[in-house]
Amino acid sequence: MNAKSIAAVVCLSLAFAGSAMAQQKSGPNGGMIAGKDGHETELVVTAAELTVYILDDGKIHDTKGTNLKAIVQDGGKVTPIELKDADGKKLVGKLAAPLAKGAIVVLTGKDDHGHGISARYVIN
Repeated sequence: MNAKSIAAVVCLSLAFAGSAMAQQKSGPNGGMIAGKDGHETELVVTAAELTVYILDDGKIHDTKGTNLKAIVQDGGKVTPIELKDADGKKLVGKLAAPLAKGAIVVLTGKDDHGHGISARYVIN
């Protein structure tokens, strides 16, 4: 990912700053939910990976054909994370190290219908 793309994602994350201040709700897999109009993403974070579920009106949506990228801003460092489809039900990306409290994860991409997806999460 080039510097312009990373800068654009960081700017996008700042644009979503207001929505991140609201309490993030939990999804069906115990992760944080972001999105609007019934099209949401759920982010589940472990020490070793990010797992993203696509939710359509609260139900898990098929991830086949979904192209989604994660940008992690943690401790002043910005890192792109490649998300890969796992069983058509979720997208998974490996982390080099556990994320610290306050780290920001921005998701951008498109679902299998070409609809744009963007979400911003602040790790608690």
